[in-house]
Amino acid sequence: MIGILIKLNDRPDIIFENGTFYGGLHCGECLSIFEKNIGWVPVRLEFTDDWVLVDGNRAKTFPIPYGDHVKV
Repeated sequence: MIGILIKLNDRPDIIFENGTFYGGLHCGECLSIFEKNIGWVPVRLEFTDDWVLVDGNRAKTFPIPYGDHVKV
C-alpha cells in the first residue's frame, strides 16, 4: 500500500489514499520511500536523538522526510 509519511502524536505514521492510518510506525519497521530520480528505496525506521530512516542500500541515516510517499 502507498501512502504519505506524516508525524502523528510524536511518532511517524502513514496516511493512505483512502484516509486510513497505518497506526504508528515503530523502531525496526521496514518500508520503501520514493526518492526523485532514484525510485523506491528500502529503508528501516530507527530512533536516535529523533526518528531517522536508515537507507539499506547505502547504509546511510537521514532525517525522516515527512510528506514523502512511502510503500509498505
